[in-house]
Amino acid sequence: MSIKLMALDVDGTLTDEKGKISPENAAAVKTAMASGIKVILATGRPFQGVESICRELGLNGPLILGNGALVLSDSEVWFEDFLSSDDLKTVYEHGKTVGNLSMLAFQPDIIPYWFPKGMNKDWLSGILDSFRLYKRFDVSSPGDLPLERVNKVMYLGDAQSVSKALATWPEKIKHLAIGRSYPYLGEINTTTANKGRALSIVCERLGLSPDEVMAVGDGETDLPMLAFAGTAAFVRRGAEMPPLPDHTIVVPQEECDRGVAWAVHYL
Repeated sequence: MSIKLMALDVDGTLTDEKGKISPENAAAVKTAMASGIKVILATGRPFQGVESICRELGLNGPLILGNGALVLSDSEVWFEDFLSSDDLKTVYEHGKTVGNLSMLAFQPDIIPYWFPKGMNKDWLSGILDSFRLYKRFDVSSPGDLPLERVNKVMYLGDAQSVSKALATWPEKIKHLAIGRSYPYLGEINTTTANKGRALSIVCERLGLSPDEVMAVGDGETDLPMLAFAGTAAFVRRGAEMPPLPDHTIVVPQEECDRGVAWAVHYL
């Protein structure tokens, strides 16, 4: 059965580690669309983080945002999921207790964030800019972070602090989904928000089966959509890889910045 939809992670998959899209990846996306394949983004970013990418590549399909916590088709919401206020309080408190972590509360239209004293704000701002997260503002304490309409929380800091935060995860919020896109970044969602479920919602709306879907990703948060899609590729960027669905093809590490193009031509 031919591929009719291609779902692409953004950071580390469509873009390189500096947030740039290689000419090869851009050409592969445009060629796929010209052949009639619908290309959608499935990302941890909110809408503001992909708006310019959609314009750059001419994408006009549904969007899977916040690791699957939000599915948008133009202005229509197909799925939306928020963390509870009680869970958010515990997530914020845990991040503060671990220390050396900035905490970002992803709301649909803006990102309030807090960072501890001693953290290099220029370093933090550089990372957020690379994710195209320009609609943001900092708050003076974790207690000022929002408790409503938060799709996702991100911990951002040195790799050791992020590892400690995830390894000492409180029992009270064990029901939440935690993942890691980069060593310096941890992501927290509800268990009902993941890219696989969101991709299934998109396919149901469009009348497509998993066999007609190709998914490409590079991190833990991509695994559910790789498992759902009939055709899947994992962009390898380091020596360590998570356990992958059996049918997943691994993009060679030397091709990581052109991973989408490699996967399209190989598969």
